[in-house]
Amino acid sequence: MTDSLARARRALAAAGLSPDAPLERTWSYASETWLGDGFVLRVNHRGDIGRLAREALLATRLPPEARHPGVLGHGRAGELEWLLLPRVRGANLSHVWHDLDQAGRERAARELASALRAMHGVDGPDLPRDEDMAPPHVLPLDRMLAQLAQLASPAGEGAIDAGMAGEIEAYARERWPAFDGAGVGLVHGDPHLENVLWDGEHVAALLDLDWSRRSWIEVDLEILLAFCRQPFLFVAEEDEDRALAADYEAFPGWLEAEYPAWFAHPRLGDRLALLGVSRALGSLEDVPPGPRPADPDDPRDPRNHLTAALADKRPSGGAGL
Repeated sequence: MTDSLARARRALAAAGLSPDAPLERTWSYASETWLGDGFVLRVNHRGDIGRLAREALLATRLPPEARHPGVLGHGRAGELEWLLLPRVRGANLSHVWHDLDQAGRERAARELASALRAMHGVDGPDLPRDEDMAPPHVLPLDRMLAQLAQLASPAGEGAIDAGMAGEIEAYARERWPAFDGAGVGLVHGDPHLENVLWDGEHVAALLDLDWSRRSWIEVDLEILLAFCRQPFLFVAEEDEDRALAADYEAFPGWLEAEYPAWFAHPRLGDRLALLGVSRALGSLEDVPPGPRPADPDDPRDPRNHLTAALADKRPSGGAGL
């Protein structure tokens, strides 16, 4: 028995289920995830214990329109925590997108936008905040600059040199005033199409609230637009050959048509640009490239995204994408 399966068996027992129940492992970046008969079991045994409990609490705040499946239970079993959810039948939307016709794709995009709009409408002082976690977009500005300094330090293994770090800091300071108090609510934090289930006709569920917190709603938009540009970066290796950017060309337009307020901030372009830089810094922190120079033809190297952002000489203040 593998260590991960042993942890799952312990979690099942803690949840009051048979520890011998049949389980099928499914891919997930953030936690060990297992499919059972009528349930999904997620297990977290890493440093951020409490993350799944936070997700369980947030799920109770969501309206039905957010299309979250709900929670059956959650708890602790020694050094691990577990979350039990209803199993919703369907396939990851990213896996079936290539085979959908245009009408199905538009319906899926609009339903996803509608679900996220419902989530963004949730707000309150008791929600988790950016400072409570280290999500793909590390915010606000002081935390982003601290992350940048770490990457440029010897401890950052040469991920960013001092010259680039200085340029990124100036870039961030120039654009940070775009992040005013408008457009704030409960965000999903990672709503790419691997976290969306499709039942054949409709979006069946929006999954995984690991990075959900109170933040600027363009956090979710930046992830989706990045997915459209380079979908192969977000899927498992065996699914990369069907993750084609050409299939997603109309996706942003459908999002805007369904959820125009998402695109309405007068400095939307600055918000999205800085969020893209923030996510690239997070990727470098997760997988430091070491002292090797960036290959300009490697789309997986976040330093190329940073270089492209710094080379964009358009002045800040624009509203366009």
